[in-house]
Amino acid sequence: MSRIKSLLFLLALAAQVTLASATVTYAVGSCKPTLKSFTTIMAALGATPAPNVVEVCPGTYPEQIEITIPVTLEGVTANNSTQAIITVPSGGLITNDVQLWVNNAGGEVNLTNLTVDAIGYNGGTIGVYYTNSSGTMNHLTVRNQSWDGGGIGVWLQGGSANPSVTLENSNVMGFGSTGISIDTYSDTSALTATVKGNYVNTAPINGPPYPIGINFLGGGTVYITDNLITGGYQGIGVADQDLTFAAGSVSMNTVVNAAGLGIGTIPGGVSVTSNTIYNVLNDGDGISIDSSVAPVTGNTIMAAGLGIEFHCVAGSNVHSNTIQDTVDGVWDVPLAAAANTYYSVGTIRGTEDVGGCQ
Repeated sequence: MSRIKSLLFLLALAAQVTLASATVTYAVGSCKPTLKSFTTIMAALGATPAPNVVEVCPGTYPEQIEITIPVTLEGVTANNSTQAIITVPSGGLITNDVQLWVNNAGGEVNLTNLTVDAIGYNGGTIGVYYTNSSGTMNHLTVRNQSWDGGGIGVWLQGGSANPSVTLENSNVMGFGSTGISIDTYSDTSALTATVKGNYVNTAPINGPPYPIGINFLGGGTVYITDNLITGGYQGIGVADQDLTFAAGSVSMNTVVNAAGLGIGTIPGGVSVTSNTIYNVLNDGDGISIDSSVAPVTGNTIMAAGLGIEFHCVAGSNVHSNTIQDTVDGVWDVPLAAAANTYYSVGTIRGTEDVGGCQ
């Protein structure tokens, strides 16, 4: 090959590499005149070449979204607004009840500055559903997934790709069943999830299923930290289903005005530390723990019927908690239990079993 031909070949190869690595950005709406734009989000996601970034102009988009490629979908600021709102289309939701589904995307899908709203739709919707896909959700508002006792705000589910998902700095409000649900039916960790810095507020309780703010059902390693959960029946639930794997931590969360239980946890691998639980209604429990392994330490429980329920299982792993203004401090406590601190507690140590824990 001559030098000229070699040079031309190298230039052509460089051009191909540059083109392949270039970021493809589309817009939805008319606020970005320098970008190729579409009228719907699904049209932008399905365009060729496939986008790396889709910028969504302020407006209302009555669409059912399914994302199957790695992409960043972000709301942008224009015309003195930052509200890009995804609503239920007039014909309703087809195939499933998911408004925005990230489905086996094969790479990271990042969502930011979007509102997913099911207001007015008579169905138990799921706002955002990640299936076997990695990515970060930041500054989302997910609301009004509530009808006839159903509805999930955000659902995170792992799989064979063992994805890593983060939900942070977001508002999840007005759901009927679960604000944030995390699960994978697996006896190994098939998901790593971080849920931090979110505000979770349930719809009014109208009957079963009683709403839970954040519920981890196993099959992954999950870190639930620094969230504010208000209302509902239970603030945070951790329960391995069908003997699935569960690990991680529940730490530095605040639970206010739960109607029955602040934090309930079963599996041995999930620690509960440095959380604050205020005003559990209906003489409910601050913390219910059914593990003799996982640390339950440094928590503060104020104004509840019962501070901590040990279920005659938990013991020396539960210590250094502060319990104030409760009818009973701790309940069904093994003799080996370590010390906690009590203020204005009617009965420090009680039991519903005759003879106590054996």
